[in-house]
Amino acid sequence: MEKYLIFVEGIADVYFLRDFIMFHISELKYELEKRKKKVVAYNIKGESLLIKIIIGGGYTAVKNAKVRFETHKTEAYQILVIQDADNPQKQEGGVRNRMLYLDAVKRDLEIDFETFLFPDNENDGDLETLLLKIIDKNKFEKSFECYKKYVDCSTKLAQENYSEELLKDKNIVFNYFRTYYGMNGAREENRKYETPFWDLASPELEPLKLFFVKNILQKRTV
Repeated sequence: MEKYLIFVEGIADVYFLRDFIMFHISELKYELEKRKKKVVAYNIKGESLLIKIIIGGGYTAVKNAKVRFETHKTEAYQILVIQDADNPQKQEGGVRNRMLYLDAVKRDLEIDFETFLFPDNENDGDLETLLLKIIDKNKFEKSFECYKKYVDCSTKLAQENYSEELLKDKNIVFNYFRTYYGMNGAREENRKYETPFWDLASPELEPLKLFFVKNILQKRTV
């Protein structure tokens, strides 16, 4: 069996990657791995393929994952690290700086892993940067029109400029989910990336797809 461990930052990454992977690879099942009622991993399984996604934390947490990586290496897992590139204003931020940092961590840990940085492994940004590129434009424009009115109204009533915070990508994505899936469906652990709301075949996802083709898809025998 081909086995892969994907180390991600948070719950939002898990559910996006789940739907992205299962969109491109058929005959897979999804299950939670629990210990003492606590979720420790999110498994995507096929007859001869296991992709285990774990929430390890942000990029600085990778350097503390040596034991976890070594344990999975002994169990024949190949390791993938997927994180946000962020922007240059953040510490070690920006795709170039973040990749250099993780390459240095890889050398220090003496454990090989492949790295992908949202949104596309080439530009600064994060998961939400990517999501706003694969969103259904027509549905988004309708929901954003309503949301922008709310932002403007709230700012006027409070006599405070809340627009900068409310119009951050993360909040815009949350509102899109809330509009079409309701408040519960907008929670990161309940999200579903499906047509017609999201385009998982978008050209914007080609870099991520190529990363998986190189490291998983071309090796699979599902």
